[in-house]
Amino acid sequence: MRIGYFGDGVWAQRAFARLIEDPHYTIAFVVVRASRPDTKLVALAEAKGIPVLSPAAVNAPESLAEIAAFAAELHVSMSYDQILRETILTLPPRGTLNCHAGALPFYRGRNPLTWALINGETEFGITVHWVDLGIDTGDIVRQIKVPISATDTYATLLETAETLCADTLIDAISDVYHGSDKRIAQSTIDPVGLYCCRRREGDEEIDWTWSSAALERFVRALVPPGPGARTMGKDGSYAVLAAELIPAARSYIGAPGEVIGRDGGGILVKTGDSFIRITRWAPVGTDGSLGAALVPAAARGSRLGRNLTAALAQAEAKLAALETKLGLGRGD
Repeated sequence: MRIGYFGDGVWAQRAFARLIEDPHYTIAFVVVRASRPDTKLVALAEAKGIPVLSPAAVNAPESLAEIAAFAAELHVSMSYDQILRETILTLPPRGTLNCHAGALPFYRGRNPLTWALINGETEFGITVHWVDLGIDTGDIVRQIKVPISATDTYATLLETAETLCADTLIDAISDVYHGSDKRIAQSTIDPVGLYCCRRREGDEEIDWTWSSAALERFVRALVPPGPGARTMGKDGSYAVLAAELIPAARSYIGAPGEVIGRDGGGILVKTGDSFIRITRWAPVGTDGSLGAALVPAAARGSRLGRNLTAALAQAEAKLAALETKLGLGRGD
């Protein structure tokens, strides 16, 4: 079976490495992201003499013509960053498969692992589905569920997903090859489902008015390779890397974000209901990179959270830089 492969990242690399060694399949071509080509995936393809494409607009007529010429029977997508539109979906006679790290019809869209942790799910899904004109709405071919423990982080879920996405995609392709693939309409699982937006700059800021339980999950959901859950301290921005709930901590009204105490494990910070222990954080550099992890040493009575004066100064600096780039001056 001739396969056209659209992919990026470790999960795509792992599935691809297995497919190119399987005599049942011929990889006709590989499409990588134009903005940031996956060099490892490119190297794997080139080592086997497989053509590699990186179109800036995959649905453009010239790209469609090039892809159509390979006459692939099945297209497969794994973390590819462009939406495949109607014309390209009609090219492979057996259809187009996509692997998604979410339990469809829930957690459609972007950053499903992060959102699953933030929402306190006890499991996440790996779903291989047929691609249709919607976003992660096509019929399901295979789906597995993976437990989420109370100590799991974005890093641990990502490591698990990188292996299981590849495994599940390989199994689904085998189903298609043998003609045993299923089509489970997502509406039969839930008529509505839910969609998750892509996380953007600023979404990593901690809102100390959230509950302690929600904040502890938020910290675990954003650990590196995520950006880290960010907050402003007296001397700059920090990424909170680890936090602990306080057993039997009483709920009371106070000032969210205030450091109410310190102990051997870190600092105690008032939240929207009770308080939480921050055990590790890292300073955030001016370029957004994280420094070495530290035990927080903020003083009792200090406040964590967005410093509006600093935020305004940062915005003005960005505006000034943009004006300089555009050759403008204040008052022009």
